[in-house]
Amino acid sequence: MPQPPPPLTKRSQEEIFATYPWWDKGCALNAIVGERCTYIECCVTRVLGRGALHQQQILEVGCGGGLISEELARRGAQVIGVDPSPAALATARAHTQQSGLGSQTHFLQAAAEALPFAAGSFSVIVCLDVLEHVHDLHTTISEIARVLAPGGVFVFDTINRTLMARIALIWVGERFFQRNGLVPGLHEYHAFIKPVELQHMLSTHALHVNELVGLMPTMVKRRFTLRPGWFMGVSYGGYATKTR
Repeated sequence: MPQPPPPLTKRSQEEIFATYPWWDKGCALNAIVGERCTYIECCVTRVLGRGALHQQQILEVGCGGGLISEELARRGAQVIGVDPSPAALATARAHTQQSGLGSQTHFLQAAAEALPFAAGSFSVIVCLDVLEHVHDLHTTISEIARVLAPGGVFVFDTINRTLMARIALIWVGERFFQRNGLVPGLHEYHAFIKPVELQHMLSTHALHVNELVGLMPTMVKRRFTLRPGWFMGVSYGGYATKTR
């Protein structure tokens, strides 16, 4: 009889992000940066007006190796990225310098639960693929709301706590797509967030959800990416504005 595959060896998330292949061509996160930043720019335009991205100093909470921060800087924004991983931040700094965008980016070591900024410091905050990794989601949302200015926009995405997400990202993803960054231990099912739970937390902190959309796998020019759609069974995102 065929033998079952050996159990996967999981590392801690701190270890994973210290050596994560952020800028590898095969990395799934790298492959979807362009579409994600286009969505961010669209949200900023809806709330703050055409061309507003170029006038913003944007805070990225959980910037990792700087994928989103660098692309937003390339599109004309000034970006501050925070992350708890020194190794990820070193990667972000080195890559933005190599790309000639070091003057438009600044990276700080900080946890999402304790952002080192005054209240109302930013009119745009982005947080992608992060909320399912933080140690304290309630405190993270509270901190984001604190440093976001009234009328400001918060753009986010995360993973839905469904059986389909567990199958796709953990049971299948971590076994067969490790070369694409879905390494064992990257995701914990209990940390996934149902949309109704996130909406409640956001509204508790005066963040009004303007849009909530599914993020659906799509092939564009033979390249995998995620685009907004109707299905929220695996991952979803959207944007909220601060009402007071």
